[in-house]
Amino acid sequence: MIQPKQRRYLLPAALGLMGLLLLVRLFLINNSVLVPEDTDIIFLVVFLSIAMVTAIHTIVRISMGYLRSLSVQRARRETLAEHSRFLLRLDHELKNPLTTLRAGLSTLSLTALDEQQRQMVETMKQETTRLSRLVADLRKLAELDVQPLNLVPVNIEAFIDNLVQIERERFEAGGRTFTSEVETAEKSWLADEDLLALAVHNLLDNAYKYTRPGDAVQLKVVIQQEMLIQVSDSGAGIAETALPLIWEELYRVEQQQKIPGSGIGLALVKAIVERHDGTVEIGSKPGQGTAVSLHLPPLKIASN
Repeated sequence: MIQPKQRRYLLPAALGLMGLLLLVRLFLINNSVLVPEDTDIIFLVVFLSIAMVTAIHTIVRISMGYLRSLSVQRARRETLAEHSRFLLRLDHELKNPLTTLRAGLSTLSLTALDEQQRQMVETMKQETTRLSRLVADLRKLAELDVQPLNLVPVNIEAFIDNLVQIERERFEAGGRTFTSEVETAEKSWLADEDLLALAVHNLLDNAYKYTRPGDAVQLKVVIQQEMLIQVSDSGAGIAETALPLIWEELYRVEQQQKIPGSGIGLALVKAIVERHDGTVEIGSKPGQGTAVSLHLPPLKIASN
């Protein structure tokens, strides 16, 4: 089917073809003998031929661009599929050894150990638990690429209230000030509720981990033409050079290596938002805090 951008070039192409036919008539039917009356026809042939060549060149250029776009999309799909297969294989290969290791450490902790040995066992258990969470997060990241979204109308005010109730106790116990704000005239928003909750939870979890007692964390939701979800804090902040890298899997800011975490949280957030056709932004300054914004456009449930 001819695309709208290509349809506009059909007329000059047709006129150019007519010009070539006139040229054939002049040089073949009239035996290459031109008379003064043919001058207007010659100019017409020249101009229409130029129009045809221009149209053909433009159509070819558009077609090549379309083919390149298809090639890039196909390569991206193949890369994502291979990436998902790798993460799923990694989850499969590590699950059983980790289960065995955790069971062995639990048994070992029940035996007679001196204080140094007990501390070593506890450290190993903590690291094994962290590795298990990392594998689970990698599996979630892999499944995001292959599983369809479960789009449902989400009551945003109830959704945020539920998240705030879950998170508030931890923030208050940790000495952080936690506030929330919702500005919307819409009662519901179409989204995958479980994935959206996971994305917001990861942002709040990061805000908690990278703030200190006395710092403030705010969750803000604004719905107009799109839905904006923003989590901001007054914590340690992130260096500007590290900002482009924080969305990568397993990346940890050098100054925050000692803070527990898998390095998958923000990668999951970005993947969830992109599955909703949205975008993510982050702004941060060392010593002044961080703000992460999720921009989600309105979606429609695809009809069968």
